[in-house]
Amino acid sequence: MIDELKRKFAHAKDKVDTYLSPYGGRKLEGRIEVDETLDRCSLATHCYPDTVLVKSADIPEAIIAHEWVHVLQGTLEYFRGFHLLYILLAEGLAEFVTKELYPDHVVKYPAGYELIATLIANDPDVIGELLRLNHLPLIPEDVDTILASAHVPSYSRDLIAHMADRIRDSIRTANEVGIDDPTFVTLGEEVRAWKFILDRRFDGIRDCLDETIKAWFEEGLTREL
Repeated sequence: MIDELKRKFAHAKDKVDTYLSPYGGRKLEGRIEVDETLDRCSLATHCYPDTVLVKSADIPEAIIAHEWVHVLQGTLEYFRGFHLLYILLAEGLAEFVTKELYPDHVVKYPAGYELIATLIANDPDVIGELLRLNHLPLIPEDVDTILASAHVPSYSRDLIAHMADRIRDSIRTANEVGIDDPTFVTLGEEVRAWKFILDRRFDGIRDCLDETIKAWFEEGLTREL
């Protein structure tokens, strides 16, 4: 079973690497391990820097591919209690690429898939930008742009507003001393996600983006309540 698992990983990795190569996808060696202690609701996950963890060796290849997309993007850990646009973009990218490579794959995050599909239909090069989302340059004024936008749901606005001064200070410090660790900026992943999605080049599809994001936030908050 382990040999078969390694074969599936190698095949999935090759397919994802080839698909993402034109968009600047990273080249990583990668490995896969079985971890039977994974949460009972989780079939697979990933961990730094290049490892896919699976609950059992008979996992479908498409799920391995999904997790490998996260590895290449460098998807950050997040608090499960937070409903973040960053999560929607990260899961959406992984679902979109997996569905492209494995047409029979059942999409687990339809809102994320729909959001990414809309963005890519508008501009295929956003795939590369999403792969490098963790390193999107920030300036303190980005916080004010997000807080002033009518396209940001109240949940996200309140979350960022609560720590706005701290976020601005950490952005300023990171820029002054050249820190490029994406986790250094407080809520940096969420600020980057909103800076990306609020870019004016997406104004022509803004209504579609707003509808998908709003529905996802409302669904998530209802589920949490």
